Amino acid sequence: MIGACSGNSTTPPTTSTVATVPTTTVPVVTTTTLPAIVNPPSGEKIVDCDKKAISASYGEKLRLEFCTQTWAMGDTDKDTWNCPKEGCEQTRLYHLVDNKWESPSICYRNQPLTRFALSCYIPNVGPATLAEIPPQDVACLIWITNRSLPFFQETGCTASKADIAAAMAVTCTAYFEATSLPIEKCDHGQLVTDMQKKLRDAGYSMSVDGYFGPAMAQAVYSFQGKKKLTQLGIIDKATWEALTGKPFPS
Repeated sequence: MIGACSGNSTTPPTTSTVATVPTTTVPVVTTTTLPAIVNPPSGEKIVDCDKKAISASYGEKLRLEFCTQTWAMGDTDKDTWNCPKEGCEQTRLYHLVDNKWESPSICYRNQPLTRFALSCYIPNVGPATLAEIPPQDVACLIWITNRSLPFFQETGCTASKADIAAAMAVTCTAYFEATSLPIEKCDHGQLVTDMQKKLRDAGYSMSVDGYFGPAMAQAVYSFQGKKKLTQLGIIDKATWEALTGKPFPS
């Protein structure tokens, strides 16, 4: 919307010596705590990027796209020299620390910042950690992918009407096989076919061709409104269950 290892098993040698093991019960400690994937909100708001001041502080000409009081995202001027016309696949995060702007990490634009361990890295060091990622609310403001429809539930961002309209209006230049939720525009495959049949059973007119196009997106959006679900135009967990009457198969 980013290996496997194998080993030969060996059989331990057998022995006729039997060890006496004391019958002591060892308590097992269990935990449901998962690693954090977002930083707590900071309350910062989106502001106009002062490109001249931030560039001067950073020490290089910058092409900034979004900024808050202490965070920004964009590319250095030199970064863009080797990027294709449609833009760079990766971009930099900038952070104001002790009155100086620095770039703690570089991230892939097509991934949300909640996946920083796989999609972001510290140059010449390695994978980024949560310490190099902006607060949750800032990430929602400056990182577009964080509030895109497939990821906003993961990131905790709010999808605006403009975000939803833009996603539904996008032209599909390729289709990708749907294997999990959410099922969205420009997906194809058996899961899409199954959902098209369910939508037709619900009274919506569309082709059952296995391709999630504009008509299907509009039908899903309308169905979600009718069922008082969050209207996104994509098939998420709640929409799947409303259409099928059962959970998505694991």
